[in-house]
This record gives sequence, structure tokens and C-alpha cells, in this order.
Amino acid sequence: MRFAEIVHKVGRRIHIGCIMAAGQDWVEVSLPKATSVESGARVRFMPADAYHEVAVSWRTDDRVGFTYVEGGPPEEQFAGFAGLTDPRPAFLKMPRS
Repeated sequence: MRFAEIVHKVGRRIHIGCIMAAGQDWVEVSLPKATSVESGARVRFMPADAYHEVAVSWRTDDRVGFTYVEGGPPEEQFAGFAGLTDPRPAFLKMPRS
């Protein structure tokens, strides 16, 4: 199980959630429905020190999908976690209206 810290653009921690799935240009993190996240947030994949600026791309009852603003983590970030990585790009994960 991998965790991500979600931080507000001013540096305040919003939530530490479980990474549900990840692709090369997106990550989906568990997040309570009542928790608000705005674009401009950053995520840190624990225990790494680096933060990645993200944009909120989709939301469901119990998770939020982020796309990376400028590149994401290295490919090996999620290596060895079976079932976590998804080869689809973010636009295939986003809900269609």
C-alpha cells in the first residue's frame, strides 16, 4: 500500500490518502467526500521528499483524480506494487459528460 500527502498551494496539509491507482500522467487518491481540494495543490508520494504540482481532474465519492501539471514522479515510483499502475492516459479516466 502506498500513501500520498495532499498539500494546499499555500503549504497546509489537506489529507494523507491511499493511492488507489496511478498512470504516467495522473494519480488517483482516496479522499473523504467532505474534503475540498482545489487545483494548484501538490502531492508527495510517501516516503519521498519531492512534491508534484497537480490539477484536480475528476472526483468520485471516495477519491480524487489528479493530473500532473509539469511531469510526474519517475516511472519506478510505483514499481513492485501489483495492480497499482494503469497504462491508460488521464483523458481515458476522466468522466464523460
